[in-house]
Amino acid sequence: MAQIRRAWMVWTALAVFLLLSGGVQAEDQLTIGFVPRSLDNPIFLDAFENAHQKAMELGVRLEWLAPWGFSTEGQLAVMESLIGQGVDGIVVSVNDVPEIQGAIQRALDNGIPVITFDADSPTSGRLFHIGIDNFKAGWEAGKALVRIAQARGLEGPLSAVIMSGEPDALNLIERMDGFFGAIEGELGLEVDEILYNRDNVDLATIMVEDYLKANPEVDVFFFTGGWPFYVPSDAMPAFKQWAHAGGIAVGIDIFYDALLLLRDGLLQYLVGQDMASMGALGVELLVDYLRGGQLPETVFVEVGLTYASHENLDELLQIYEPWLVK
Repeated sequence: MAQIRRAWMVWTALAVFLLLSGGVQAEDQLTIGFVPRSLDNPIFLDAFENAHQKAMELGVRLEWLAPWGFSTEGQLAVMESLIGQGVDGIVVSVNDVPEIQGAIQRALDNGIPVITFDADSPTSGRLFHIGIDNFKAGWEAGKALVRIAQARGLEGPLSAVIMSGEPDALNLIERMDGFFGAIEGELGLEVDEILYNRDNVDLATIMVEDYLKANPEVDVFFFTGGWPFYVPSDAMPAFKQWAHAGGIAVGIDIFYDALLLLRDGLLQYLVGQDMASMGALGVELLVDYLRGGQLPETVFVEVGLTYASHENLDELLQIYEPWLVK
């Protein structure tokens, strides 16, 4: 985790240098504020790289800004700063809470169009949303759990714990809904606890370890996101021991380190989201609107899902790269 954090911090500093001090700007050049949930979660790296590349292709200025660790207050401060600067448009991943809805409305009142990516706020007035079908992602994770349990001859009821980020994140709520929808009538599952890590990567790892040390008898772990997947398997000894003793863990998010945990037997199935497309489309579609008034045909622009299991693990390890400064 320390290596990834150092790389991410250097990459973030490089991003600020590239994006905020990029030389003389044309007076009529569009400026887009791109706001991920936080800067301490490397899951947004692919979105950053592809948003930056698309901005360069289209000749627009991109400001990639977010609080270091996620908080509604931190995001509000970033949003208010972008509104105060008078940026031309904003792309943001949000919690669907009144404070954020109000900030989006203030941007719109100031003539700044807002779109969401990754996590949506449908009633905020945003123009449209770019992301995965979160219900389907949860559904696929649930169906994978059913297949794994049946292959092991487990009929249930099985005990389960769920890890999620923020309770008000609509995308995570939809993933849980899909997960439970998939197992209904197929597998008996009793949820002992939902662990909310507040979108904190380090806290997520600690919470998993602490829970399994105290409750090694739990049968299933479902992760609505990949927060604790950035560390090597030896950094989570309780999780490793639990999984090797027969625990089943399925989750959402695919990246290189998560695939290594799948390889080492800590995870059994993963559903991945296309952050790269979210980043590129966020810039491209907002620029289309700003320059020509063109909107997508629907208010939900869907990007695809990827699936990881032991059957295609070798192939995926050739595709995904470690998140280091490139």
